[in-house]
This record gives sequence, structure tokens and C-alpha cells, in this order.
Amino acid sequence: RIQKSVTYSTARGIFGFEHSDNIGKAAFAAVQAAPSFPASFPEIFGDDANVRCLIPCAIDQDPYFRMTRDVAPRIGFHKPALIHSKFFPALQGSKTKMSSSDDSSSIFVTDSAKKIKDKVT
Repeated sequence: RIQKSVTYSTARGIFGFEHSDNIGKAAFAAVQAAPSFPASFPEIFGDDANVRCLIPCAIDQDPYFRMTRDVAPRIGFHKPALIHSKFFPALQGSKTKMSSSDDSSSIFVTDSAKKIKDKVT
């Protein structure tokens, strides 16, 4: 439903796509928007479309969620709210990236309190 609500022209205007960009770039915007809506989590929210969403994101994600806010009313959902945060560096310092494939570069919700403390200190 999200992809049907955003034209390629709109996506080009928001994200600056060129005619030579691959189709994955244009399609990714809708994929990024999907978790903003309760229908993406039926096991939690059931059929309730009246659930609101607060999205913590860094400023580089802002265009995706501005597009999401434009689309939301057209597909029957509330506009998500955004709260911008600073970029968080990886645990190894600002010159590296967080990665789910490197267990020591990120904190996971499954990490124990001790493991989190060891990673942070």
C-alpha cells in the first residue's frame, strides 16, 4: 500500500534519484516506512489502525519519514512522530561503524547487563 501511494516523481524529488539509479533505491523508501504503521505488527496490535508511532532517528533518515508522514493519511493511518537524535558512534569509536555481524560493535536487546557493561567500558 505504501509503494502504491508514492510516485516515482515524488521519490525523485525527496531523495534526488537520477534516471540511472536502480529500482532498489526507489523501492527501499517504502520498505523503510513500513514499520511506522501498526499493520506491520499484527501479532502485537491486531487490526487496530489507531496506534500512533514515535520514531527515534538520526537526521539522515528524515526524508524517509517525511515521506511516510505524507503517505500515512492516504492509507488510513496516523502520521508518525519523529524525534531526532545525534549519530551514535560504534562502541570502538567514531571512526568505525556499528555492525550486527561484529558482536562487539553493537548492543543487542539480548545482551546481559554484564555484557552491556563490558561493551561500554
